[in-house]
Amino acid sequence: MIEAAKKLIEYAIFPPGSIIIAFLVISLFSTKKKFVFYLSLFCAVVLYLASISPVKNMLVSPLEQSYKIPKNLHANAIVVLGAGSYNKNTLDGDSLNRLVGGYILYKKLHLPIIFSGGYATSTRSTANIAKKILEQMGVSSKDIFIDNKSFDTNQNAIYTAKICRKQNFRKIILVTSAYHMKRAVMLFKKHNLDVIPYPVDFKESHSYNVYSYLPTLGNLVISTEALREYLGYIYYKLVFFL
Repeated sequence: MIEAAKKLIEYAIFPPGSIIIAFLVISLFSTKKKFVFYLSLFCAVVLYLASISPVKNMLVSPLEQSYKIPKNLHANAIVVLGAGSYNKNTLDGDSLNRLVGGYILYKKLHLPIIFSGGYATSTRSTANIAKKILEQMGVSSKDIFIDNKSFDTNQNAIYTAKICRKQNFRKIILVTSAYHMKRAVMLFKKHNLDVIPYPVDFKESHSYNVYSYLPTLGNLVISTEALREYLGYIYYKLVFFL
């Protein structure tokens, strides 16, 4: 009972719970100002829904189910897409999960690895950090190729295609987060790359309990990423295919 009370207090005082409560308080004290009342109530409801597991799963599941883990892995190279880094030595969570997925494939298939992603929050690119980590994990430097110029998925595809043409890599295994795979495959194929999608870093949860209906920042982040993927997919569909 004490542990449950402790958790409820934590959900209430840390974002997004505290922000949801703040919106509800504003709505309660704004009943005479209809616009403020409805706007704050709307913000509270939307923020709550985006922060709970069932809605997060509803948003991310269609993206993650676009491609299954393939059985046929005949290719010339493994391409891992970066998602950013925290500092000059540390990849962010998604980048690290993708890199581990690529490394597991490397150990199994002994194919060269291309790490694509220049964006970083430090002066050192994500790709350079990934290369250092791969070398520390025992991957030969001659098996590592990096793109440290790209800042989005479309540029990932452009610069990866250049590396593949130079190295005569005809078919690649594309490793990225499952929620990101649909947009990535579309863009890589647009740039004439023969792709085997290999999704990793799945975000969908498969079990619920009472805490699944309490708002968490982690769920909010994943819901936001899912919405961003839908928007990005629609944008590139309009730009490239209409």
